[in-house]
Parts: sequence; structure tokens; C-alpha cells
Amino acid sequence: MHYSKKKGFTPEVQSLIAEMEEKLNEPVDDGQEPKDVTEVVSEALVQKTKKNNFLVNVGVKSVATCVSAERDLQEELVVEKQISSDLRELVKTQQQQMEEMMKKFQELETARAKQEEESKKRQADTDALIKGLMSMIPGSQGTQ
Repeated sequence: MHYSKKKGFTPEVQSLIAEMEEKLNEPVDDGQEPKDVTEVVSEALVQKTKKNNFLVNVGVKSVATCVSAERDLQEELVVEKQISSDLRELVKTQQQQMEEMMKKFQELETARAKQEEESKKRQADTDALIKGLMSMIPGSQGTQ
């Protein structure tokens, strides 16, 4: 028995109560919420008992279950963040490749336009030369 009217709580129970009170009174870091009484009691019961049915029997969800679910969600969040980071890196790489391809395309387009302009000029020069030569031939009308 853990409690008697004459002696009060057993030393083991008194020690456990002191531990729980100590955990409840611990200072909390900025941005974190103070520990809930149910959470502290559940943690203590999980450590000290083999089958912790007390909180379930009184209608409170086991914190161990909540902690496990929270841990799973945190692990899932870490995986999602890694995937997100990988995807961002992939998008960044593809954007760089696209920019390089666009730059090369513009360079090629500029070179093609320049070459086309030079070709037109050469063709005009050739046409003028042929016209001049044709005008020198007797009996030719000078037009093509």
C-alpha cells in the first residue's frame, strides 16, 4: 500500500511526488509552453509502473501515446523539410540550366541574324557585280 492514514505516503511515493513537482516548476525556454500536469504525471507513471492504466481509467489520453504521435509527426516534418529542400535545389539547378540555355540561344540567334545580314549583303554585291558585267556585254539589256 502506498498511503496510510498514520504514516502518509511511502518514501517511494513521496520521492515521485517531489520529482513531479520539480518538473512542473522547471523554468521553460522562450517559445515553449510549460509542462502540463497530466504530461508530468504520465511521464512519471510510465517510468515507475509496468502497465500505466491510471490516466486511461480516469479518461485522460496517455501522454506516451501523444508523445509518440508527436515524435512521428516531427520525423515526418523533418522528411518533408528535406524533400522540400531537395526540390528547391532541383528547381534552382533547373533555373540555372534554363538561363544558360536561353543565353546560348540568344547568342546563336544573334550570330544567325548577323550571318543572314552578311549573306544578304554578299548577295546584293554579287547581284550588282553580275548586273555590271551584263551591262558590258554587247547586245545585253543590263537586267536579269
